[in-house]
Amino acid sequence: MRDARRFLLAGAVFGTVALVSGCPFTGRVPAREMYRLSLPDTGAGPVGAAAVTPLKGTLAILSYAAPGVYGEPGVVFRIGESEYGAYPNREWAVPLGEQMGVLTERILTRNPLSSELAVFDPPSKRSQTYMWRATIREFDEVDRGKQVFAAVRIDARLVRADDDSVLWSGTATAEREVPTPNMSGIVQTLSALAEQVVAELVDRAKRDLSGPRVGAAAPSP
Repeated sequence: MRDARRFLLAGAVFGTVALVSGCPFTGRVPAREMYRLSLPDTGAGPVGAAAVTPLKGTLAILSYAAPGVYGEPGVVFRIGESEYGAYPNREWAVPLGEQMGVLTERILTRNPLSSELAVFDPPSKRSQTYMWRATIREFDEVDRGKQVFAAVRIDARLVRADDDSVLWSGTATAEREVPTPNMSGIVQTLSALAEQVVAELVDRAKRDLSGPRVGAAAPSP
């Protein structure tokens, strides 16, 4: 597997060898494999006193920004710390930024930050009170010798929709060895890490924003 990934990296550097030539041994283009993240269960949302949230109003979740290789369809792999590549035939069925938005919506359903239900990609974002904006910094299969890991790092911000002022920002990262180092196992581990990282960011935002000043009406002059 490691040699195959190095072949793909060479294709990324010297053109589209991996895409055009297909398998270097058979000459056939490998079949496309499409993957989705496993989404967390929403569970039952909090009720009563537990339903108190730091933000009063609505919250829009935007599609996650996915710069560089993370905006491409191919699942990204990394060899060591600096050699990056993307599989030409193993792709996300839905753009990764959109999948992360839906995953965040589910997490905020069971652990809300706002008094109104958080919604991913609502028709009118500017009609919302707040927005959750996030950027994918790592979402990798990581190969270290014979060991295969998965790594996820997300930057997130909560902003007021009317003036884009930042109320809160944070970064969370997680890495874990893949117990079954095939592509299904890698995607399952990436899914678990994505849920873990977003849940951590939501918990931190709730803790940091809790207090009378956030979401309260501005005092009269």
